Amino acid sequence: MNFSGQIRHLWITVLITAGILVLNQSCESVLFIELEEAERLIVVNGTISSDSTVRIQVSRTRHILDNAPVNPLEQAEARLFRNGILIGTLSHTARGYYVFEEHIPVIGDAYRIEVENAGYPTVTANCVIPGPVQIAALDTAVVKMDAGSGPYYWYGDMSLLQFDLTLQDPPGEVNYYLLNAMADRSSTRWRDTTVIIVDSIYYGGQWNYYPRDSTYAVGDVVRYTSQPHIYSSDIIVETLTNGGVLFSDRLIDGKSYSFRGTILSQSLESADSALVSFRLHSISESYYRYLKSRQEHYDSRDNYLAVPVIVYSNIESGTGFFGGYSTDEYTITTFIPEFYDYWYYEVY
Repeated sequence: MNFSGQIRHLWITVLITAGILVLNQSCESVLFIELEEAERLIVVNGTISSDSTVRIQVSRTRHILDNAPVNPLEQAEARLFRNGILIGTLSHTARGYYVFEEHIPVIGDAYRIEVENAGYPTVTANCVIPGPVQIAALDTAVVKMDAGSGPYYWYGDMSLLQFDLTLQDPPGEVNYYLLNAMADRSSTRWRDTTVIIVDSIYYGGQWNYYPRDSTYAVGDVVRYTSQPHIYSSDIIVETLTNGGVLFSDRLIDGKSYSFRGTILSQSLESADSALVSFRLHSISESYYRYLKSRQEHYDSRDNYLAVPVIVYSNIESGTGFFGGYSTDEYTITTFIPEFYDYWYYEVY
């Protein structure tokens, strides 16, 4: 290649490089977008049932970039309606909780909550408490499972309380369920029982004094309540939430169905006997949709490729949920010692 050809080749290389740089610069742009501050709304969360008084919590929303704490609204006015008739105003207790103790909700009646607070749109929500579905039977057995299988991860074998709960789903209507358990247990709290005793011995023509101690085991048995988690891979299970199982009668409408689940035996340990109550909650559609969407939102929180899940709300002009439920309960007595025994727990 002669000298003029080298110069021409050099210029072509320079032009191509300059063109690439220009194209790269043209692909970048900075956009400044002014985000309007979203309207702040009232948040209402609460459930009502036929065995307790009315209690809700009232707070407010905040902007997505707002790092201020979510403060409860303590000056709101909350009114309760039954079948369209005002029955009373809820009283504020603390931290945004409002209660109405003059009325126990009735199954099948239509309830509406209405909340006002200065500077916010008034919000309303409606719900009906469904009737309870009875637990027809409950069978239990203690089984052992490889801790590396299922939802349990441990070394060795795990002892599980397996149960089969039978229910009769009412035909011709849509039913929603939440099954969980509560355990009335006890634990041993040991006392410090070290007693200092001064003793003496005659030696070398004089009395010599020295302390000695005596320790013996004394413990107090203290009762408390806990919520053991229920696990299940039953075909009707839609999600695990609130330590329990959420499902509908989509696959069991009008049928008698036996549901199988397990509870970790370790979560039922007790210094003496424990009372384990299985609670089958018949819940309103709003309560069901809220729990299901909330769990889906939680499960997808770390998956950046997941489709965003919007948590269901039935609060008009605001957000949150207002639902109803009724409960049937079946209680059994268990005897699982609080201190490990090889029969309940083994390590390889």
